[in-house]
Amino acid sequence: MSHAERARAHMAKRDEYTDLLNRLDLGSKRSLSPSERKTEKELLGGIATADAAVKRHLEAAAAEERAMQATFPLQLMGTTRRHEPKEDRMTAAIPGELLARSLDIARGITTPSTGKAFSPEEMAKKLVDLLAPQSVVMASGVNRVQTNAETYSFPVIRSDFTAGFVGELDDLPTGGFGAEPLKVTPKKIAAADMLANELMDDGGSAFLDPVAKSLMRSLSLGFDREALLGTGANKGFVGIANTPGIQKHAVTGGFKDLDAFVAAFGKLEAVNSKATAVVMHPTTWADLMALREASGSLKPLLSESAGSPTAGVQRSILGVPVWISSFMPVTTVLAYEADQIFAVWRKDAGFQISDQFGFLKDGTAVRAIARAAIAVPNAAAVCKITISA
Repeated sequence: MSHAERARAHMAKRDEYTDLLNRLDLGSKRSLSPSERKTEKELLGGIATADAAVKRHLEAAAAEERAMQATFPLQLMGTTRRHEPKEDRMTAAIPGELLARSLDIARGITTPSTGKAFSPEEMAKKLVDLLAPQSVVMASGVNRVQTNAETYSFPVIRSDFTAGFVGELDDLPTGGFGAEPLKVTPKKIAAADMLANELMDDGGSAFLDPVAKSLMRSLSLGFDREALLGTGANKGFVGIANTPGIQKHAVTGGFKDLDAFVAAFGKLEAVNSKATAVVMHPTTWADLMALREASGSLKPLLSESAGSPTAGVQRSILGVPVWISSFMPVTTVLAYEADQIFAVWRKDAGFQISDQFGFLKDGTAVRAIARAAIAVPNAAAVCKITISA
C-alpha cells in the first residue's frame, strides 16, 4: 500500500470517528454521562491520531515524489523560469481535507484554537497552493503576492537611475530615476451551492475531495478568464491582454511560420525583457502543429530537428513553454516574462459551510471565495500577437 493510499485510509478512519462523535449529540444542552465523556475523549484522541497519521504519510509521499523528480529530471521540464523555493507539498492539505476541516468547524466539532483546524490565513494559503496548478496563468510562473490589504501598490519604474564614471571624491551622478505607484484591488471570485446532508455525512472524504476540487477548479477558471482578458467591467479587473502599454505585433493571413514569434520575442528583448511563457487557444496551437517543415513534408515544423514526424511535439516555441487556455481568442496570443507579472491574492480565501440556509431542506450550503487581481507594473514585458485574415 502506498503512502497516499495509507493517508486516504486514515482519512476514512477519521471520518468514522467524526461520525461517531456526531452521534453523541454534543449540540444538545444535556450533560454527558461519564461513559459518554470517556467515549468523546477517545474519539477526539482517535481524530488527532488520524490527523497525525495523514500528515505523516503525506510527508512520506511528498518525499518519494521529490526523490522521483530528482531521479527523472525531465519531468520537471516545462518552464525556463527558476521558481522560488515553496512550501513542501506535505504541509499543504488535499482539497477534501480543507473542506472536511471547514465542515468540522461549522458543526462545532473543532475550532482553530484546538489546533485541529486551519487558521483563516493558513486556509487561504493552502487554498491558493492547491488552486494554482489548475490555473494556466499561475502555472505559467507569474509571481504570487498574498496580502491583507484591500489595495496593494506596486512601484512602476518609468526611468532608471543615471550612472557614470567619476573621479575619487567627485560628486556622484544623480537624477534620472522616476517611479509611480500602481494600485491593485483584488476582486471577489466565488462559487457556491447547496449539498444534501446525506452526501455530506455519508460520503466522507471520497465525496468531499471531488467537491472541493470542483469548487477550486471553478475559482481557477474564473481567475484565468479575468487574468488573461479582463477589461475591468462586471466587477472584475483588467487582464494581461488589456493592460495599457503592452507591446503588440500584428499577423495577417494566419501563421505560416514562426516569424511572428521571433518578432514578438525580439520586441521583449529590446526592452531588456524576455519571453518565458506563451499563452494561446487550443485551436491556435493545433494550427501551429499543422505547419510542416517543408512543402510536401510530413514532419511538423515544431518537431525537434532530428525528430520523427510520428514523435511527440514538446509544447514550446523557440524554447519558450506554451500554455493552452480555452479563454484565449483564436486570434490572440500572449507572450510575456512571467517574472514581470504579479497575481495578488487576499489572505481571506477559503471554504465556508453553513447548515442554517438549508435547514428546512436538510441541506448544507458550501461556498468558496477568493479575492484576486493581476498586476503588470512593467507593461513592456508583455507582447500581444493579433492574427487577422
